[in-house]
This record gives sequence, C-alpha cells and structure tokens, in this order.
Amino acid sequence: MSTSLTSRQPLTATTVLEATRSVLGPGWMTFPIHTTRIEGTVRSHQGHKIVLRGVMSGNVFAVGLLPNNTRYEVSASPQAHTAAGYGSALAELIRDTLVPAHDGVSPTLRAINAVTTVLPHESHTHWEHGRVTTAWALPGGGRGVHCAAPRADYAEGPGAESWVRLTGLTAEQATTVLRALHTRNDDPRQHDAVYGGLAQQMKVAAPGLRPIDTYNWPRFGGRCTTSLCVDERVKVELHYGSRPNVANIVVSGPIANQLNAVTAL
Repeated sequence: MSTSLTSRQPLTATTVLEATRSVLGPGWMTFPIHTTRIEGTVRSHQGHKIVLRGVMSGNVFAVGLLPNNTRYEVSASPQAHTAAGYGSALAELIRDTLVPAHDGVSPTLRAINAVTTVLPHESHTHWEHGRVTTAWALPGGGRGVHCAAPRADYAEGPGAESWVRLTGLTAEQATTVLRALHTRNDDPRQHDAVYGGLAQQMKVAAPGLRPIDTYNWPRFGGRCTTSLCVDERVKVELHYGSRPNVANIVVSGPIANQLNAVTAL
C-alpha cells in the first residue's frame, strides 16, 4: 500500500478509490465523484464496471453492473476505518465477488474464449474499454483478427458483437475459408452474375455469395466483381492487382461460423 494512504489521509472518494486501485493493480481505473459523498466508479479494460455507493455505518457499499443488465449489490466491513481500509475492502469485494460474477455472464469474454480455445496459431490479445482484439499471423503473410465488444445497440438487449477479419489471403486460402463457412441463404441476389476469374472462384467455393461491386477493368480482362457477401454473415473483398495476396474476408453472425473461419487455415 502507498505510504500516502495512511490513517492520516482524509476519508474521501478520491483517497478510498486510490487505495482500491493500488490493491487491484494495473488495468484498473477509478473515477471519484467530486462531492462531499464517498462515491465513484471503478472500471477495467476487460469491461468490469463497479459503482462505489458510499461508506455508511462502518461498511463500504458497492454495486457491480453486470453485462446481462443486472445489478450485484455487495458490502463489507473493513479491518480499519480509514481510506486505506475501506479501499482494501472494496478491492477485495471486486476481486473475489464482482469480477467472477461479471466474467460468468460476459458474452464478450465468452466469444474471445471460444476463439482462443480453437485458434491454431500463436496469438496476442488486447483489451481496451471492454473491447477485446486477438491477432495472429497466417501462413503466406496474411493476418487474422478477432474482435468482440459489448453490443452498441442497447435496444437489442445485452450481448456482444463479434467478428473475424482475415486479410492478405491467397486465392487458395480464401476458397478454403469460404468452403468452411455456412453461406446458404434465400437471398435471390445470389443468382446475379459474377464477373472475373477470381470472383468466380469465390462463388464456386460459397455459392450463397451475392455480388456487391463490379467494375470494368480492361487490364484485367473486362468486368470484375470486387466484393461479394452474404448479408450479416460474410463479406469478401478482392484485389485483382495484388497477387498473390488477393482477398480479405470478414465473418460475422453466428459464432460457429466465426470459429470455422478461424480454424480453416
């Protein structure tokens, strides 16, 4: 504990939360409310959100705001009724009770755990403000990234948005990924014409794709389809002048499809 957090420190939101952060360690942020009340919030880059409700009758009170839109109310009595004592008690509540409660219902954590469990490549994971990104290298110079974040549209209820982006793929790698995906759908636009040998390769691998953009490029033999998709499931971007790394693929929607993309290469 910092020597500044002693019994001589005034009992304020700032001193209590400074003590809490010193116990929790790196990756935690505290935001005291600058009033006479001992209130504020504690947050982590992993998305944990805790509200310090106050110090009353010798106890510290807090609420964990969980990813499933529920509140987890907790309290504890510190060993010493000082800023350091209350801060330590709050840190223990967070570490031992609220973090496990949050992690147990976090769709973001569930998504990233599903990906890292099956990922066949060495990867690096980074959390920032509740958003998690895992990146890895692919054979042939391509890159893979999986992102998950709390759903931005609160009208849809609690949940997470999750997607995989594979960049710098060769044509063979792209078709391998597409064959692993579930792309069957009822969109009649999947029957629209696809132009260019590269786009036609993608279409053979995933017949459910529909064309998005087509351009007339005489140097590549005429009309070329440069992007295809299945709405809210997969998008393919093609770069005819970038051989051998000619394709990028983004996979969203069902996590099973994302895992198929991750394990295809």
